Amino acid sequence: MSKRFGEKKKLPSTQGDCVNSNYSAAIVLRGWHPAIGRAEAIEMFPESKLDRTESRRILLAHGESDWNRASLMSGCECVLVGGGFEKWESIEKLIDSITPIKKDNIAVECWRHEGKIPVSTREIEKHIGGIFYDAGSTFDLENPEHRFGVVLDNSAGYVAWGWMVGQGPGKHGWSNMRANKRPFFRPVSLEPRLARAAVNIAAGIGEGYVIDPMCGTGGILIESGLTKRPTFGLDFDPVMVEGCLENIKWAEVDVRVERGDATHFSFPKNVCAVVVDPPYGRNSPSDEKLIEDVLVNILRHSINCKLVIILPVSPGRENLDEQIKTDLKIKGFDIQAAYGIPVHKSLGRLMVVATPQRIHQ
Repeated sequence: MSKRFGEKKKLPSTQGDCVNSNYSAAIVLRGWHPAIGRAEAIEMFPESKLDRTESRRILLAHGESDWNRASLMSGCECVLVGGGFEKWESIEKLIDSITPIKKDNIAVECWRHEGKIPVSTREIEKHIGGIFYDAGSTFDLENPEHRFGVVLDNSAGYVAWGWMVGQGPGKHGWSNMRANKRPFFRPVSLEPRLARAAVNIAAGIGEGYVIDPMCGTGGILIESGLTKRPTFGLDFDPVMVEGCLENIKWAEVDVRVERGDATHFSFPKNVCAVVVDPPYGRNSPSDEKLIEDVLVNILRHSINCKLVIILPVSPGRENLDEQIKTDLKIKGFDIQAAYGIPVHKSLGRLMVVATPQRIHQ
């Protein structure tokens, strides 16, 4: 049985635990780190309850959210609305499950995740285009007003479809924003997609500043600025501050950057998120104490800010599909989640999500 988003009937579970309800949309994740993509979706669509499926890159949403936020996310290909989700059987079965409606200037796009369901995506596009044509729709393949998406998720043999909100499959400019394209570059700079995900997980749809108290070359600030959030960065090194300002100008974002000591600096009081990638190679007790002092100082100004901190670790702790365990302790914060991220054969990264302990008192 297929699940059609918005139908008011009991739907079968896709896993051992029951996820029977009305679904408003399917959230389609990118493959670079589905676990981080899920965390990002939870924070960006808090009005909706998101259920996992057997497909590692598809979530089903209960309740409406502003799906246009998908365009701000690095871990989300798109949101599919007004469609459905079912086990793949055949093109004929898929066509029978889709209810075409008349729309002007549409395009049909089909793509696949992992593995291979033995069917041509072009053939699916042709057949679905045919039923929309028969319903009276007109087409514009170059600049469509509406995109109807079909994703074949081969990891579990499912297909999802609906009207697309968000970027869709492909890189969509991430390569153009890579750190080595900026005028001021350091080899250990974060990937833009990781920096964007960290900002979204920390800030969600909250109001207030996103701050990076050790902003370095400014990668986190750039990604926060591109989402139009109020953003503030600080660094003690004048060379880094100068280079960061150069990168901010290059990215054409509205971000405030200053030089200062983050252990004593008077940060804005309306901070909703702290995102920090401390300088690479900081492993000594004195450097750990520095990070601790910075975070304690921030809490003096904003007691409700969420923290995402990204730390270098030895490779081998990666799990792209699930959270990982960590023994890390951060003074003043409760650890909520941790994610292992592969970088290269001699380096991994640990993304830790934490909330101030005072929130829970």
